[in-house]
Amino acid sequence: MDKKESSGRVKIIIWSIIIILFIAIYFTFFYSYKCNSMACFKEHQRRCNLISSKTVYTNDVEDATWKYHIRKKVGDTCKVNVELVQLKKGEADLSELEGKSMNCYPALGTIIAPESDLSNCHGELKEGLQEAIINKLHKYIVSNLGEIAEELNKPLS
Repeated sequence: MDKKESSGRVKIIIWSIIIILFIAIYFTFFYSYKCNSMACFKEHQRRCNLISSKTVYTNDVEDATWKYHIRKKVGDTCKVNVELVQLKKGEADLSELEGKSMNCYPALGTIIAPESDLSNCHGELKEGLQEAIINKLHKYIVSNLGEIAEELNKPLS
């Protein structure tokens, strides 16, 4: 084997290593599997392993569009980023929550919608949703104050 052939093989090996590294970096840091159905997403969430992490699903329901992104397994939970993409129905003050997100940590093996249990979530979207709930309760109490006062004035039987 002469020097020219040896040099050519070294170049091929170096380029092969560079291409393999590029592919590995892409799939490790940038690639996200895209689910087309809630069933697909729930199965990936249930497993929440190395293969199903980085799964993305956009859930377009009647009143809102939610984007879910499985991040990784954290202890005995699955870290899922939840974003409110668009609010279609609801109160005007909730529209300011569009584009906000939160991280939810449903237990491994569960297939519930991550945002259905806010006690397992943290972030700007959770705070906004809680504030909206508190404001709604406050309005309800104020508008029904007369009835509440009457009930409080009744003797206990």
